[in-house]
Amino acid sequence: MAITPPRYGRCAKWPMSHAKAIEKAGLLGVATTAALVVSSTSWRGVADFVFAGSAAPLRPAPAPAAPLEVAAIASNIGSVCGMAAVTGMAASAIVASSARRRLPGATAGRRRIRVAVLAGEDRRSTGAVAERPLLDQIVTGAVRAIEVAELKRVEAQSEAPSEANGGWSGEPREWADADSLTQRISSVSQAGPLAQLKQFIADRLAGDYDEQAIGALIDSKIASNRVMMFSFSSCPFCLRAKTLLQEEYGIELEVYECDLEPDGKAVRAELGRRTGRTSMPSTWLGPDVLLGGCNDGGLGGVATLHAEGALEALLAERGALSGGSPWWFPSFGPDLQEVSRQKRALRTLCADAPKNGVGTSEDLKDDIENAAKALEPSCQGQPARAKLEGVWDLLYCTAPGGSNGKVGPFVGDVTQVFVDDERFKNEVEVFGILKLSLEAQRKIMDDYKIKVTFKQLAVSIFGTEVFRKDLKGAGVWKQRYVDEDLRVMDTPSLFVLRRRL
Repeated sequence: MAITPPRYGRCAKWPMSHAKAIEKAGLLGVATTAALVVSSTSWRGVADFVFAGSAAPLRPAPAPAAPLEVAAIASNIGSVCGMAAVTGMAASAIVASSARRRLPGATAGRRRIRVAVLAGEDRRSTGAVAERPLLDQIVTGAVRAIEVAELKRVEAQSEAPSEANGGWSGEPREWADADSLTQRISSVSQAGPLAQLKQFIADRLAGDYDEQAIGALIDSKIASNRVMMFSFSSCPFCLRAKTLLQEEYGIELEVYECDLEPDGKAVRAELGRRTGRTSMPSTWLGPDVLLGGCNDGGLGGVATLHAEGALEALLAERGALSGGSPWWFPSFGPDLQEVSRQKRALRTLCADAPKNGVGTSEDLKDDIENAAKALEPSCQGQPARAKLEGVWDLLYCTAPGGSNGKVGPFVGDVTQVFVDDERFKNEVEVFGILKLSLEAQRKIMDDYKIKVTFKQLAVSIFGTEVFRKDLKGAGVWKQRYVDEDLRVMDTPSLFVLRRRL
């Protein structure tokens, strides 16, 4: 049973020096943040001027990512520091007035009054609740204003849904990388005064709520699902954790989107009190096992546990991987858990190979081929007739030359982008500078084979097309395995591709 601590009463007992320190730290943080934003914005302005003033229109697209991330994170820090300044000023006023508001309570028969201005109420021994003080309303209004500003920031910095990003409309997905600047700052904010401040903000946004009812809601969600995730729909960390559990392990998890549900803010605040962190996601394997967030928290986080090889054992131990398909299902198709395991084994071997498979040892080539053969019988239906859409990233291939992304001494990122049911593009991009785009058309020959006709080759530098020519050539590709997120085919070289989410 989680113990719920007092919500705000301690603020009235702070020494004035503590309150003033918070106020000064907050104001200093706001000033520092403004400098960060201005400097990063100025950096972008210089870049714009340099490229716009060049003789050739070679301005890179998009703009360099590092300053954008610094500016975005600076705005986050500014929100927190601004709240710290408001909190410090409010706390100063509370400390100054608390002595006048407190009644001496040692005399028999005299009621003790607990001043809890920040809680928005004065609780007396009779249970009566006083009207919310003006100062409390000011603090709440400030928090609401910061929330509105934060939502606007998220909307402004979110990715535009497209085929290239799998329809994702949240914040940049690369922010969820374990070594990103966003992750490092997030880790710092999970403990100490910053964590307490985040909890304070979460409580203020949640407002007054029935703690028992919200606690019961959380308990029922966790108890009734083998894997339960509390999430934000626009959070890249939540997306990464969902993708790992669903694609790598075939988990059908229950997801509660705190930003979309009516009680979501209260659920977030209550989870913060239970776990010590208000960040999302919050992933559970039953009432007593908290996996954590994406890269930290709980037992280490979903992505961290996966990288360490510990996640599968935890899922199996808690029964999340047990059972697989019902006893009657094999007569209609393969065991879904077994297919998920085979796909995971193939992807792991591809990840062990050098980028795109360039320079892979013969032994590893044999292992990857054997894994592809083991997966092939699990392919459902007619793989050549499967509908393909979106962007697919190359995980591994045995093809020589440009098909593997090798351009001179460099190995670029290889993707396959489907324009419609017939047209697609094979693209190679090197360092975001050079892009080769091979436009092609496919035609179904039978259930397993397609004929591919190459149409044009286009070359772009910094997003500007500088060369294009018509091509003549065709080939027959055999589809060995196709589902919604993984493809294995022979061209006749072996190719393994994964759909981008």
